[in-house]
Amino acid sequence: MVREINGHYLCFAGLIEEREKSLGSMPPTVRIVGRVPGVKEFQRLQVSVGWGKEVVEAKSPTELAAVDAMTEKVLAAAIFGVVAMDTVSGDAVGCALLLGDGVSYYYVKDVMVHKNWQGRRIGTALMQGLTDWLGKNARKGALVGLFTRDGLEPFYKQFGFANGFAMLRYMDNK
Repeated sequence: MVREINGHYLCFAGLIEEREKSLGSMPPTVRIVGRVPGVKEFQRLQVSVGWGKEVVEAKSPTELAAVDAMTEKVLAAAIFGVVAMDTVSGDAVGCALLLGDGVSYYYVKDVMVHKNWQGRRIGTALMQGLTDWLGKNARKGALVGLFTRDGLEPFYKQFGFANGFAMLRYMDNK
C-alpha cells in the first residue's frame, strides 16, 4: 500500500504462493547436527530448492572448480551451522547457516530443506538449532537478521523474528 501525493492510498497485490503447513513431527530417521555442511552437501541442497544455477550450469572441470571454490567461501563465512541428516541414507536433507561478527550482529542464511523432505518439520528443527545456539552464545542486545521471500514470514515469526525495514542492493557487476 502506497500513499500518493494527494493523500489517496494505492494498493498493489500479487499472487501468493500457497504452501502446505508442516504436520506431525519430524521423521525419526532425521537428526539435526551442529556443523556446517560440506561443499557437495550444500550444492545438492541448493540445486534441490532451485538456488544452484551455477552448479547446474558448470560444464567443464574448470567451471565446476570455480563453483566449488565459491561455495567453500560461502561455507567458510559461517560461524555456526546445522545440518539435517537422514540416518538411513547418510544424506544431508537440510541445512541452515549463521553468519555474523559473533558479538553484535548475526545473519541467518541459506535455510534449505531438500524438496523431497519439505513439509516434515525439518526446517523448524534447523531453525530451532540456530535459535538454541544463539540463546547460549549471543550477547544480550545482539541483532539477528534474515531475508526471506514473501509468504514465509509466519514461519520465521515463530522464532521471534518480526518484520522490519531493510534496504537491499544486488550487485550487477561480475
